[in-house]
Amino acid sequence: MNKQIEIWYLYHSGFAVKIGQKLLIFDYYSNKAANSLPCLYNGVFNPEDFRDLDIFIFVSHIHHDHFNPIIFTWMEQNPNIHIIISSDVEGYRANANLTIAETEMSYVIDDIIIETLTSTDEGIAFLVKTEGVSLFHAGDLHWWHWDGEKETINKQMEYQFKTQIQKLENQHIDIAFLVADPRQEDFALLGLEWFLKKISCSHVFPMHFSDNYSIMERIDKISSSNQRSFIMHLISRRGQHFLF
Repeated sequence: MNKQIEIWYLYHSGFAVKIGQKLLIFDYYSNKAANSLPCLYNGVFNPEDFRDLDIFIFVSHIHHDHFNPIIFTWMEQNPNIHIIISSDVEGYRANANLTIAETEMSYVIDDIIIETLTSTDEGIAFLVKTEGVSLFHAGDLHWWHWDGEKETINKQMEYQFKTQIQKLENQHIDIAFLVADPRQEDFALLGLEWFLKKISCSHVFPMHFSDNYSIMERIDKISSSNQRSFIMHLISRRGQHFLF
């Protein structure tokens, strides 16, 4: 990876990634800025600000914390926007700049290659390759182990998660956005830890923690003890900007 990358944490599982003349936005959720100014540095995308870029918006599934229908109005404001949505998402009108993505499929849009994996909850996960950079956004693909759940269900979830992630084992991921959900308590980092042990990656961003930034301390500990070489980017606020 020899490109300069800029990443903004938007909220929950939402990120904006600038690579060259492209802006990739994943799982946009909250359209309310962290303060009065609507910009990426406050966790909000303003389509009027990026008319000089090619913009690709990815929606992993229909859950309200991963999808905001406002994205469909952006195509009317900015002709450079292309939206890629999971097939379970509803409420859209046909548009030449709209791609409906099914699970376990590959798509090519301009010079972007998109592969989808099957989520362990709803929808899909995205593996995106462009400008020599490989990005993985898990959506809700995660090891959803819950205290009090039937053991058979927890075991099935483990199997489904590992089956999907193993499909990435023979390639390097430059940037990975991975679930770390504090609601799972002691099991919150099962998926993230297993991914880091199995998959070669350079930069890792935790997500799906809403406003519970306290989980970053636990993430820092497990990433420090991992023997693979990667950078864990800890998050402390909406709009946080990363440059590398």
